[in-house]
Amino acid sequence: MPIAAATPTGDVYWFVPLFGLLLIVVVMFRWGRRCKARTSRRLDELERELATLRSHILLVTTSAVPGVRTVKTLGYVEALSDTEAASDGEYRLAEKQALLGLARQGLAMGANAIVGVRKSNAHYDQAGSKWRVSRVTYMGTAAIVADQTPPIAASGICMNLSIATHC
Repeated sequence: MPIAAATPTGDVYWFVPLFGLLLIVVVMFRWGRRCKARTSRRLDELERELATLRSHILLVTTSAVPGVRTVKTLGYVEALSDTEAASDGEYRLAEKQALLGLARQGLAMGANAIVGVRKSNAHYDQAGSKWRVSRVTYMGTAAIVADQTPPIAASGICMNLSIATHC
């Protein structure tokens, strides 16, 4: 009995691999847009939360609020972001999460200011991937100051819960 050879499919199916590649590109594009939209929505939510805390707590990078007496030092506070950032949008989200966590911890301790605010980044290789991811940590000292509205707006050292924005 003769063995049947593979029959050529002809020129009819040349588009199948091309169609498969096109489908993969479309799916990846839509997934990227969906992730970016999700990150953007979450950033907006965090901005609203930070805006509500602005009147309750002051964050400064100096060791004391200039021109204002520190009534009591409450202790060290530190907040780590939940997001493992692999893109610029995710990194901004991680910054906002860590800053919001720092403000919440300070408020939970009864502080109206956090002095000596510093930011630290942890970069590491994600297991099984060529991508580097980052986590953001903010740290400082929770304190109670005599007046929450110090005359430091002109000096540009207050953070007032805004990343990379000076007063």
